[in-house]
Amino acid sequence: MIAALMMLLACWGKKTQVENADVADSTSVEAAGIDTAKMKAKAEIVGLINDLYAAAAQNAADIDGRFACHAWRDTVAAVNEKDADVEEIGFFNDDYWTVMQDSNPDDLEARDLRFEELDVEKGRASVSFMLHSSVQTVHQQFTFCREDGDWRVHDIIRFYDAPDGKEASFSFMESMQNYLNE
Repeated sequence: MIAALMMLLACWGKKTQVENADVADSTSVEAAGIDTAKMKAKAEIVGLINDLYAAAAQNAADIDGRFACHAWRDTVAAVNEKDADVEEIGFFNDDYWTVMQDSNPDDLEARDLRFEELDVEKGRASVSFMLHSSVQTVHQQFTFCREDGDWRVHDIIRFYDAPDGKEASFSFMESMQNYLNE
């Protein structure tokens, strides 16, 4: 009988500990949910970048339609429309996704991915990376937005060596909008 009483007290004590832990750790559970959402978003974005460059390596059509947001596609369409009657090279001198002028090599790979920003609640992210191929290595950054339930590329930021030897950058979205306003 004493053994049964001891077991009953032990069970009651554990139940109270669990209830108290649930209240005390509700913040931890909430934080874990946010961390899980961030981990899921990071996995989705990394998968999108890998899928994009796998498609580009195969010279697949409609990369913009598959991976870019509506604002990007609309801005690119407006630039192409402005350049339709230009006799020289228009705004785009290369494939803005790969920085290639002709066809893309089949070994494109995004390396050294680094999340500069990730706000799951606002649906914004920014990832810098090195785009590596047998032809060249280019430092780029994508900004993302959440659109129609999916992460989409909103802007491409390209880095280059400035005349002073420092790394400089430009935003394609900003540059396209400035070009359209000329």
